[in-house]
Amino acid sequence: MKYKLVNSIIRENFAEKLLKERKVENFNIFVNPTGACLFDPLKLKNIDKGANLLINILNNPKSNIVFIVDCDVDGYTSSAILWLYIKDIYPEANLSYKIHSGKQHGLEDMMEELEEQDRIDLVLLPDAGSNDNVYHDRLKGMGIPIIVLDHHETDIISESAIIINNQLSEDYLNKSLTGAGVVWQFCRYLDKKLNKNFAEKYIDLAALGIIADMANVLSLENRYIIKKGLTNINNYFFKILIEKQAYSIGGRLTPISIAFYVAPLINALIRVGTEEEKEKLFLSFLNGKEIVDSTKRGEKGLKEELAVQIARTCTNAKNKQNRIKEKVVEVLDGKIAKKDLLNNKILFVRLEDDDIFPPVLNGLVAMQLAARYKHPTIVARLNDEGFVRGSIRGLNDAELKDFKSFLNDSGLFEYCEGHANAAGCSIKNENISKFHEYANRELADTNFNENTYDVNFIFDAKEDLVNLVTELDIIKDTYGQMNSEPLIIVKDIPVFKNKVIIMGTKKDTVKIEYNEICYIFFKAKKFIDFLETIKEPSFNLTVLGKANLNLWEGNATPQISVNDWEIKTISIFDF
Repeated sequence: MKYKLVNSIIRENFAEKLLKERKVENFNIFVNPTGACLFDPLKLKNIDKGANLLINILNNPKSNIVFIVDCDVDGYTSSAILWLYIKDIYPEANLSYKIHSGKQHGLEDMMEELEEQDRIDLVLLPDAGSNDNVYHDRLKGMGIPIIVLDHHETDIISESAIIINNQLSEDYLNKSLTGAGVVWQFCRYLDKKLNKNFAEKYIDLAALGIIADMANVLSLENRYIIKKGLTNINNYFFKILIEKQAYSIGGRLTPISIAFYVAPLINALIRVGTEEEKEKLFLSFLNGKEIVDSTKRGEKGLKEELAVQIARTCTNAKNKQNRIKEKVVEVLDGKIAKKDLLNNKILFVRLEDDDIFPPVLNGLVAMQLAARYKHPTIVARLNDEGFVRGSIRGLNDAELKDFKSFLNDSGLFEYCEGHANAAGCSIKNENISKFHEYANRELADTNFNENTYDVNFIFDAKEDLVNLVTELDIIKDTYGQMNSEPLIIVKDIPVFKNKVIIMGTKKDTVKIEYNEICYIFFKAKKFIDFLETIKEPSFNLTVLGKANLNLWEGNATPQISVNDWEIKTISIFDF
């Protein structure tokens, strides 16, 4: 087990000093943010122009307004926030929506429908559309105005649409705000103009969109929206999803629990659901309490709430997605072996015509392959224009920390856009061999098969760790993108075999207690197998894990959840 300390040695005020290392200037404000952390919505360029246009159109009760719902959690929540807000102010507003058939974004795949529609008075593009200037021009030529409420980077300044985008707003310093956040700020501005107070109801959906889109949780504005949103869940469908995942979440809503257990359900349905299911998904955000015909097995003829039905559909979609993913990975395993793709430093799987699976699963498949083969991975498909386009996934514990930048720095990719280790990419087919030459040369000394963990604390087991665990628990709900849960190394825990507790219904959980700390190993078959082979009665154990307070029947037990471990057997010669 290899590891390195990535910050200075900390031996007191653990939480405060850790956050200071991560550039948090005021610990108390960060832990307990207030509304003062929000930027004035007026700092978003064009927000007044967009608000005036929307209000003018809404003042005509016959106006037809069309939403283009972007195809991810941030997109669905962005559209839902604005839709619900408009209905608060103008209950009779004539609103309609269009949902992408796959994982498209913006206007391109919607233009034919829009051009064929009899009358449109406004097109709203929450969480998308900043780069669609060609389509903006076409709609403007038809006399259709457009409001874009977006956060994606763009070099294009459209003159045919009102673009409200934090990336294009010099005075709006929070560039990590996502589409749902931009829309929520737009609603806050409408509140000011109309002397209303409706926007606050939708801060929970803004928090969901921000978390799901992997935004930087160190931003004070994002931190406030997330904290306030997760402590004020108003949207009924969001509540039902949380209830459905209550066991996994464990009773404490945090950015990590939402990112791991709620957002993936929604994304799964967006990826593999039918058009009807995706439409019902959006409607669940708008009116989850609607009573519909039950689709549950054995309940034909009965009724149920739409939110309950779609939460179940989301779970089924996630299971379906995983089955498809496993089958695809099994097929690609053969391709990887047959073509010796692991001979290169980057695992680049170029899909052929016979590799038939939804392109929306490229990222999930790439993630599975990266984890299995310990290689940064690209899964992409050749198109008719000679470009190979798809998804990349890097390894968080590898020496190469920013796979996206590595690809862009090669100068061989048309683009690579997204997050450091999860992004979309495009490269000319003719450049793939040049890229392998580049990567093999630049990464010649990099061993991806041996993880090096970036750790934040290193302690000897004899030291007092209770304060560490207790203090870190205070900031547990602040962890997320760019503020990862700290990893802790605890060295030389003396373990006696006869005091190791194996528990759980599957007998695959291990508990070891030492110096007032409980060390918990989940899914610990490898460790249990080791215990059966070792002959010595005791050994020294070094673990890598995460700290938390385990609450049970009113008692709080400091514990370390173990991610990895290594041992040193003890002999009589050690004494």
